[in-house]
Amino acid sequence: MHTNVRNSIEKINLEHLLLENLNLKDHTSIHCGGNAQYAAYPTDFEELRMLLTFAQEQNLEITILGGGTNTLISDQGIAGLTIITTHLARRHVQGEMYCVRGGCPLDKAISQAIDDGLGGLELLGGIPGTVGGAVYGNSGAYDVQISDLLYYVDYMTFDGKLHRMQTHLDDFSYRRSPFTGRKDIIIYEAGFRLRPTTQTSEVRTRKDEVKQIRKQKGLYDYPSLGSIFKNPPNNKAAALIESCDLKSASVGGASINPSHANIIVNTEGKATSSDVKALIDLIKQTVQDKTQITLEEEIKYIGRW
Repeated sequence: MHTNVRNSIEKINLEHLLLENLNLKDHTSIHCGGNAQYAAYPTDFEELRMLLTFAQEQNLEITILGGGTNTLISDQGIAGLTIITTHLARRHVQGEMYCVRGGCPLDKAISQAIDDGLGGLELLGGIPGTVGGAVYGNSGAYDVQISDLLYYVDYMTFDGKLHRMQTHLDDFSYRRSPFTGRKDIIIYEAGFRLRPTTQTSEVRTRKDEVKQIRKQKGLYDYPSLGSIFKNPPNNKAAALIESCDLKSASVGGASINPSHANIIVNTEGKATSSDVKALIDLIKQTVQDKTQITLEEEIKYIGRW
């Protein structure tokens, strides 16, 4: 699919959408970072397209921000226009096809799919972030990756055009998708081919169980970005970090989660993004020096670094 949608800028009041100097600290799961020069929460395709047109006319850099769960925002903030996708959250069902907008929280989308009598995503329950973010980074748990169930992705390029990608497993790998690293697209909608079920209570129980396991592991005890590093081949990042005696390491207000060494936490709410970045660099250098293994971040850095 490759379409242009009629320009309806004259019907939308831009001033009601644009926010200036928006504090993003509370929009991230680790609660640190600076302000957005301009920010907006579009609710539909036309608002999104209009914002992209505005940014291009004003020569503003465009940044896409979802749930802020795996994104470290610079203390210096983000220049240009930050489009926050969390109000793009509608869904619809077509038989076995579950279609949901990219800004919907993944955990909520899974619950809604179960309500609609569709199973398959429940083992991803409790993973923080949005559907778009999960597709972008090919999130997974319990030997299930989101790409295993993905049928298509609608994405918008910054010229305001909507495209459809029919997905294939070969296009995805561990924590990578065809969109990983691209900074010129917005994941607008994902279509999942799921399993119709009448046993919704059992499916919901499985989802709640895996979410509870995540809680028991201490993954939600403190503000964090989730896993910082990808697991290297034949290794676990957390185990490597522990083997280097880094479990108690900290920089400023940022420290390693005592329950999971691959998670950095903002325990007292005093950490800056610079603290977090410095701790990440310390971990990477120490692991490299002691094991000759290079850790690669799973998180993204955005803003004025």
